[in-house]
Amino acid sequence: MKYTYMTRFSICAVGVIFLLQALLVYRLFQTNLDLLQRELNLTTQSVYNMDLNARLELKGGTSTPDVKYAGTTPPPGVDTTKITRIGGGAQENKKHSRDKGLVSAMNLAMEEFVGRKYPVNLHSIDSLAGTLFKENNIKLKFYSEIVDVDSNEVLETSFSGASKPSDILYSKGIPLNLKQTKVLRLVLISPMWEIYPQMAWMLVLSLLLSIFCIYSLHIQKKTLAKQKQLASLKNDFFSEVSHEFKRPLAVLRQTMNSLGNEKIILNEEKRTRMLRIGEEEILNMTSRTEMFLSLAQDDEGLFELHPTEFDIVKVVFDLADKAVDTTPGSPEIDVDNELKDSMIFADKDHMEHLVSNLISNAIKYSKDSIDIHIRLYNENNNVCISVKDTGVGISEENLNVVFEKYSRVGKTTHAKGHGIGLNYVKRITEKHGGSVSVKSELGVGSEFIVKLPLVKNVK
Repeated sequence: MKYTYMTRFSICAVGVIFLLQALLVYRLFQTNLDLLQRELNLTTQSVYNMDLNARLELKGGTSTPDVKYAGTTPPPGVDTTKITRIGGGAQENKKHSRDKGLVSAMNLAMEEFVGRKYPVNLHSIDSLAGTLFKENNIKLKFYSEIVDVDSNEVLETSFSGASKPSDILYSKGIPLNLKQTKVLRLVLISPMWEIYPQMAWMLVLSLLLSIFCIYSLHIQKKTLAKQKQLASLKNDFFSEVSHEFKRPLAVLRQTMNSLGNEKIILNEEKRTRMLRIGEEEILNMTSRTEMFLSLAQDDEGLFELHPTEFDIVKVVFDLADKAVDTTPGSPEIDVDNELKDSMIFADKDHMEHLVSNLISNAIKYSKDSIDIHIRLYNENNNVCISVKDTGVGISEENLNVVFEKYSRVGKTTHAKGHGIGLNYVKRITEKHGGSVSVKSELGVGSEFIVKLPLVKNVK
C-alpha cells in the first residue's frame, strides 16, 4: 500500500512540475511577444515621423515647421534639431493627454497638407524601417502596407510575394487622413524566429527537466516493483526455510524421544539407526545454515574461503551414493570420471555444498523417474563437473535469471525450495575463479556445468 501511495504522489508531483513549466514558458513567450510588439510599434511611429519630416522639407523647404512631440524623448532615429516641443516643466504631466491630442491632430493636418503632392512612399518606409530594425538587432523580414480600416482592404503594399505569409505580426496603424480610415503599418514576417532564440535556454532547461522527471519516475517505478518483488520473495523464502527446518527438527525430536525408550536403548541395531538418522538431519541443517550464512557474509563483504587440496572425485561419488540412499524410490545416479588427476585446490566444505545443491536440484525437478548423469572431465585447464537430468527443464527466457537470488524457475507442484541454491553455486564457483553455465530445454531436462581452474586461483 505504501508503494502505491508513493507512486501516486510521484505522478502528481511530476504533473505539477509540468504544469508549472508550461506556465513559465507561456509567460516568457507572452513577455517576449509583448516586447517585440512594443518595439515594432515604436519603430513604425519613428519611421513615419522621419518620413513625414522628409516630405515636409520637400514641400516647403527648410523653413517648414517639423513635427512637434509631447514629452521629452522623441522616437529613436528622429532628427530633433528643429523640433519645437509642446509642454514642459511642472505642468507637462497635467497637459500630456491634451498635448498628445494636439500633436495627433497636427500630424494628421500636416499629412493632409503634404500627402497631396508627396504621399507616403512604401519603399522609403521600408528603407528607414530596415535601418532601425538593424540598429535594434531585429533580423526579420518585413514589409509595409497601407490599409483601409473600414473594409480591411490593403490599398498598397511593398510585399512582393505570391501569397501572404500566415505567421505575421502587425504594428499599430498610423492614420494618414483626418477621418483616420486609412492607416500605415509595418508587418513582421515569422516573428516567432525572433522570440524562440530568446527562449532557447528556457526551452532547453524545460526539456531537460521533463526528461529527468520522466526518467526518475520510470526508475522509481522499476525500483518499487523490484522492492515489492524482493519483499514477496523474502517472505516466501522465510516461510519455506521455516517449513524446511520443521522436518529435521521433528525427526530429531522423535529420535530423542525414541532414545528415551528402554527397548530401543537395549536394541543396539535400532539405537544405531536412530543415532544415524539424527546425525544426518543435523548435518543437513548445518549444511543449509552454513549456506545461508555464507551468502549473508558475501553480501557484507566478509566471506572467506579456506582452500585445501582434496580428491574431488571421491567427494562426488560419496554425495551421489548418499543421494541414492536418502531419496525415496529407485533413483539412478551414475558418475562418469574422465579426470586424469582428481586432486584440486579449493574449499572442500563449500565444494561439497555446491555439488550437493546441483544433485538436489536435479532430483527435485525430475519427473516420475529420476535419471541423473554426473560427468567429471578436463577442458582448457579446467576441472569440469556436469550434472545432467531428464526433468522438467527451464524455458529460454528464464535461463538469464536462473542464478539470481530468490529466483525460482521450472516450478512444479511438488518441488519445494527457496531460490538461493543456484545463486550459492554461482557465487562459490566465481569465488574459486571459475564459472557456471546451464543448458536446458523444456520437457527434456537441464545440464549444469561448473568449471574450476586447475591453478590455485581462489578469491
